[in-house]
Amino acid sequence: MTITTDRPTYRPTVRELPLYERPRERLERYGAATLQASELLASIFGSGTRGENVVDLSTRLLREFGGLGGLLSADVPVLCAQHGLGPAKALQLKATLELGRRLSVLAPDQRPQITCPGDVASLAMLCSERRLPGRAGSCR
Repeated sequence: MTITTDRPTYRPTVRELPLYERPRERLERYGAATLQASELLASIFGSGTRGENVVDLSTRLLREFGGLGGLLSADVPVLCAQHGLGPAKALQLKATLELGRRLSVLAPDQRPQITCPGDVASLAMLCSERRLPGRAGSCR
């Protein structure tokens, strides 16, 4: 007779990680180009859930949706159904991916250079001021 115990695996929170492993600190220190997609998403989300830190949440979402393209094409209610994603994070994700999509269709000389977090904020404000067309979604 074999007895197995499923002990929960301890996953450290981002605050418990050394500074050099935290997504936002890595973004600030090394730049966005050096980070993995999961670390960039973690920087956008900011927090995970009890039992799943933000990096693990981001990694799981990328895996379950087949990468950034799958997340881009997913509808907001589908994203909201994912553990750890409520309306706020789902909409942050959709807005961020839409910005990336819009940048990708610009000619290379028209693409703004993003070198720091402030550049992202400026670009987001510019897009909201122009009220660029996009798909709106709701989690309800």
